[in-house]
Amino acid sequence: MRTTMLRAGSLAGLTAVVLATSTTGAAAADDTVTGSAFGASAEVSLLPGVLKDLAGGKGITVETGKLAASSSAGPTSANVADVPLKGLVTAKAISSSVVSDSTSVASKASIVEATLPVLAAVAGRTPTARLISARCGSADGKVVGSSDLAGVNLGRLGTIPAAAAPNTRLGVPGVVEVIVNEQNQRFDGSLDVTALHVKLLGGDVTGAVGSGDIKLSSVTCGPAKEHAPQAPPRPQAPGQVTVVPAGAPQTGDGSLAAEG
Repeated sequence: MRTTMLRAGSLAGLTAVVLATSTTGAAAADDTVTGSAFGASAEVSLLPGVLKDLAGGKGITVETGKLAASSSAGPTSANVADVPLKGLVTAKAISSSVVSDSTSVASKASIVEATLPVLAAVAGRTPTARLISARCGSADGKVVGSSDLAGVNLGRLGTIPAAAAPNTRLGVPGVVEVIVNEQNQRFDGSLDVTALHVKLLGGDVTGAVGSGDIKLSSVTCGPAKEHAPQAPPRPQAPGQVTVVPAGAPQTGDGSLAAEG
């Protein structure tokens, strides 16, 4: 089943912060719209025994950097095939692209046929996904973004609701948090969108995996500097982690109700 994430039901509703400034005499470079994208990255410290194929199951730290990275400054596209992401994630293909001119930009990142062995123990099976994709666009000072996920099976970590909002969270408290369609607004007016962000929470609770972050399909789009906000946005309360067990009953609004 294909799941598409959109803010407020439409891509237009994802408009970030749109503020015009009256700056005069700005250089031509200030009007340039920029963007970037990458397929995957990981920076984690695993506990002993989490992945037996890595260092004989001993504790290990993995830092991959950004795979298949592209930007408006170049390279504008990147592709990697048959990727074993240090044993944490596998993918048939990872790609990214950025198309831009002086007034607009469109960034996209995709992962095809992915598995997440790093979550097998806590999920009860190796999570899989046919497609994990994120995109964003910027023009006329407006920045929008969305994520597209298809065939995602996270096992007992939970089920992604069909009408999931940006920054939908599920997982196991103290062990792992999975953020779907993560969207972060920067002070300069740019927007970061990550289709799937896995956060290993460390700790000494039963079933702990380790600590760190794995980001799958991530893009950034920024407005021209003349449209960038001049004051920081009002702080928002941190999102609450929601645990959605697999097989939870549907509610009337299309979301999944958590079991008690």
